[in-house]
Amino acid sequence: MTLVDAAHAAEIERSLSGWAQAAGGSAANTAAGIASLGGRPAFAGAVGDDEAGSWYFEDLTAQGVRCTVDTVPSGVPTGLCHVLITPGGHRSMATHLGAAELLHPATVERAGVGEAAVVYIEGYLLDAKEAKHALDRAIGLAAHHRTAVALSLSDAFVVSRHRERIVQLIADEAIDLLFGNEDEALSLSGSDTLEGALEWLVRAGQRAVITLGTRGALVSSGAHREEIAAYPVDRVEDTTGAGDLFAAGCLFGITRGVGWNRSLRLGAFAAAEVISHVGARPAVALRDAAPRGLAPAPAGS
Repeated sequence: MTLVDAAHAAEIERSLSGWAQAAGGSAANTAAGIASLGGRPAFAGAVGDDEAGSWYFEDLTAQGVRCTVDTVPSGVPTGLCHVLITPGGHRSMATHLGAAELLHPATVERAGVGEAAVVYIEGYLLDAKEAKHALDRAIGLAAHHRTAVALSLSDAFVVSRHRERIVQLIADEAIDLLFGNEDEALSLSGSDTLEGALEWLVRAGQRAVITLGTRGALVSSGAHREEIAAYPVDRVEDTTGAGDLFAAGCLFGITRGVGWNRSLRLGAFAAAEVISHVGARPAVALRDAAPRGLAPAPAGS
C-alpha cells in the first residue's frame, strides 16, 4: 500500500479504465464481515461532503453496520484507494486518505466503545496525522471501560514507518490482541524468520494472530501456540480484504467464546470467500455459507 496525494490519485484514475467501485477501508471491511456473520458491529470514520461520502455511509449501513461517520466540512474529499489486481489475484494499492485522515476523537467517543466486546483498530490510522489522536482516544476509552483492544498491523510498510509507536503500545500493554501477516510480524520483530518473530512476541508478552497465506494461520499466546490450515478455495481472484475478513471471522468467534481453533478456522473461511471474487467484502451471507457448525450463533451485540 502506497500513500498518494489527490493529484496522483486522479492521474491513476485517468490512466486506466474498467474500474469496479466498492465502499472499502480495512476496518470497515472487517465490520461488514462481522455483520455478514450475524454480528452487530459499529464503525467510526470520516468522509467528505461529497457524493462519495453519502454513498459510503449508505452502503456501509446497508451491510448491517452501525455507523458513526462524520462529514468533514473543509472541502477535503472522501478518501479513496485504487486497487490494482494482477491476473494471479495479487494486489497493489494507491491510497489517498482524504477525509479519513481527519477522523476526530469525538467521533470515536460517540461510537459506543463502552458497549463493545472488542475495539478493533486498523494500523493504517498511524499514517494519518490527525486520526492518530482518535486512535489514542479509542485505546483510552477501551481501558476505561475494560474493553479489549485488537490492533491490525495492516501493512509491512506501516509497521516499518511506525514500529517505535507500535512497540510502545505493546510495552504499555495497550493491545490485547495483535493481527498481522508473516511479513508484518517480521518487520515488527526485526527477525528474518517466523520462529524468531514469534519468540519476540512471547518475550514482549503480546498475544497475536498471524496469517500465513496458503499455509494457514496461527495464534501465539504466551506458551500456547495453535495453528490451522488455510481454507480451500478453487480460484483466487483478488486478495484484497483477505486479512480484513480473516479478522472478522476470528473476532466474531472470539467474542462468542468458541475457542481459538474454531475462531481461526472461521477467519480462514471468511478470508477464502473474499479472495474468490473481486472486491473486499463478502459476496454472500457468510453465516449462511459457513460449513455446518463453524459459525457460532449470533449474540445480542
